[in-house]
Amino acid sequence: MRVRALAFLLIAAGTGPGIVACAGPARAESIESFYRGKVLTLIVGSDVSGEYTTSARLLARHMPAHIPGDPTMIIQNMPGASSINATNYLYEIAAKDGTVLGLPSKDVVLYQASRMPNTRYKVQGFNWLGSMSGSNNLVVVWAATGVRTIEEARKREVIMGALARNGTLATYPLILNAITGTRFKLVLGYVGSQVIDLAMQRGEVEGKGSYSWANLKRTHPEWVSEHKLNLLVQFGLAKEPDLPDVPLVTELARNDKERAVLTLISSDTVMARPFLLPPGVPGERVAAMRAAFDATMTDPDFLADANAAKVDLAPMPGDALQAVITRIIDTPPEIIDLAQQWMTGD
Repeated sequence: MRVRALAFLLIAAGTGPGIVACAGPARAESIESFYRGKVLTLIVGSDVSGEYTTSARLLARHMPAHIPGDPTMIIQNMPGASSINATNYLYEIAAKDGTVLGLPSKDVVLYQASRMPNTRYKVQGFNWLGSMSGSNNLVVVWAATGVRTIEEARKREVIMGALARNGTLATYPLILNAITGTRFKLVLGYVGSQVIDLAMQRGEVEGKGSYSWANLKRTHPEWVSEHKLNLLVQFGLAKEPDLPDVPLVTELARNDKERAVLTLISSDTVMARPFLLPPGVPGERVAAMRAAFDATMTDPDFLADANAAKVDLAPMPGDALQAVITRIIDTPPEIIDLAQQWMTGD
């Protein structure tokens, strides 16, 4: 009784050493007790067949072991509007207590910056945990078409499959039409990226406006080795090491302003798998989840699993990811306006 009374008096008096001694263990115990027995939901802004779901499942198998309390994690796919619907949900509706995570398209930052319709979220408000990988995106055409270069795509109409008009499957071809005079024609309404792959094989469409190089090597290595696709251009800040002869889109710029726009449009390729928590999650839980994400990226079991699944890794911690996002959002308005014009085909 006397010990309890003394402790109470120390706390009531605001004694510094007594408070500091208790604060660390109490907070750690609070996080562990909060997550113990919880089922965490990872919202993926694409269909079950895509590369984002592969990355989400990989993380869900390993990250819970690094979260205090050892919770479990399940995947919920929320496709639609090139991940905009899922990102709006994470911003507006999802639980803000640290039990819901998100893996939206890397393009949601650029969608907000370029004022894409229906982007009600604010990327600055999210708690970014980190990115699992980065990879350039390619504009590809089925080799049997005979279209091997951007120059040849100027000479005739090339039919490209896409999900909707506001995703990179559509916006990259529209950008090339605007700056190079290519004649890409969009066919919209496909329900998934893999469905477009089948459509290319069947001859329903002739190309695909955005194909991650890492994912192409993982899902269709035979297409790479047998040269079934012609790689016209890559969107990224630097060339992929094994694609030295495929031009960067910035090389197609005709002046400094166009180069600045194309650099903006390419800047999100370094954050190919961005994981986040919704706004409003308590800071200590954000810190715990960031630490868990970072620890997962170096976990030997995780690395072995990623290697077996042929998932390329290039991890980026949350603070570095946040810096990339800030640079995109802070782009000068005139560059944003031109990017929006190109991406919508107006």
